[in-house]
Amino acid sequence: MGSTFLNRNFFIALALAILLFVLAYAMPILFRPAQMFLYLIVLLIAFDWYRLYKIRDLITFDRVVPLQLSLSDGEDIAYSVVNDSDFDIDSELYDELPRQFQNRSAVKIFGLEGGEKFDFAFSVRPYERGEYNFGDLHLIYSTGPFYFTQRRITIDKAIQTRVVPSVKQMKQHELEVFSQTASLSGIRKIRSVGQNDEFEHIRPYVQGDNIKSINWKATSRTRELMVDQYQDSRHQEVYCILDKGRSMKMPFEGMTLLDYSINSILSLSNIILKKYDHAGLLSFSEVIGTTVKASAKKGQLEKISSALYKETTGFKESNFELLLHFTRQNLVRRSIWLFFTNFETPYDLHRQLPYLRLMNKRHLVVAIIFVNTTLIETSEMECATKSDIYLKTFAERAIIEKQRIKEELIRNGIQTILTKPKNLSVNVINKYLEIKARRLR
Repeated sequence: MGSTFLNRNFFIALALAILLFVLAYAMPILFRPAQMFLYLIVLLIAFDWYRLYKIRDLITFDRVVPLQLSLSDGEDIAYSVVNDSDFDIDSELYDELPRQFQNRSAVKIFGLEGGEKFDFAFSVRPYERGEYNFGDLHLIYSTGPFYFTQRRITIDKAIQTRVVPSVKQMKQHELEVFSQTASLSGIRKIRSVGQNDEFEHIRPYVQGDNIKSINWKATSRTRELMVDQYQDSRHQEVYCILDKGRSMKMPFEGMTLLDYSINSILSLSNIILKKYDHAGLLSFSEVIGTTVKASAKKGQLEKISSALYKETTGFKESNFELLLHFTRQNLVRRSIWLFFTNFETPYDLHRQLPYLRLMNKRHLVVAIIFVNTTLIETSEMECATKSDIYLKTFAERAIIEKQRIKEELIRNGIQTILTKPKNLSVNVINKYLEIKARRLR
């Protein structure tokens, strides 16, 4: 679908023609030149329109959108424009981008020579999960030498894509955990303490084996020294507990704490499965949300990813008492809990602390709470007015309170991570690796 309309150059020329006619009333000698100039404009418009009509089927363009985008990761939308005509054109490409990107300007403004193809990419970064609807694609172009007219072509390129928890970050963290250069990205290689404690099989003794591991019964049967082979403990159940209450709705750098947690849970679940443990998920707010029972079966990561895609926050306060009663009935086996939540004040903590302590008796609970980075920036600002001093003092007090919340949790036997949102995944993975190395249960 296309249409042709006048360019701004025409209106400039028309304004000059009108000015000549106005001057012709005072100076009749100018009337004839003004008339000739107006005729010339009409001829040039006809000439431009003919050229645009002639090449109307020789200008093509397209867009390629990934069927799936990763939350908070930069993604490229690919475009191509082909000029198969013999004329040079000036072009503006407009795309009906999803409303979440809040972008209504031209994607690209460029010139294109005759017979030339132009490929480029437009980078986007989605900060919300969900469905993203791309609309039609529009190209506005004109050809010289006068550029009095321009043509707009619209093609139907409506497509829907999904923004899911970040698979890119998941793969990156997997590579970092199992690579030799993990420390460069903040992942700590933690040495295991103690002996391997899960029996694997019996094998012949070789020089250097611990004589305490000799299996005398097997030795007597085979008349050859045999030893018990052990391996690291496996098959621990590790649950990511996701608080979806109003405390997780707080935004930082375009994303809510819930979305930071969702990206982190996907990365962590992948590492848990790679470490031969069972990964599970439980979300809650004022009611119990999604439950994915801990497992290491094929497809478990896809189940967790699908569940995370649908999670949303609300404005109600989370019910820790309900969570306690639900888990007592449904999560009987002792497991590791990585509890993604947030407490902004000591009062918030004290109301939920009794429930956390009871949960910690039945499971190994690691509370994950967040540093308010905006308060850190405020506490470090230079004060120019009394208002600035009040703000800075308030920020410093809030930071101290957050540290006290962490100390209070630790004092009650609950392991705690206090982290900036952007460092969440690295810090949580490090904590899980520490728990595995120290053989905590």
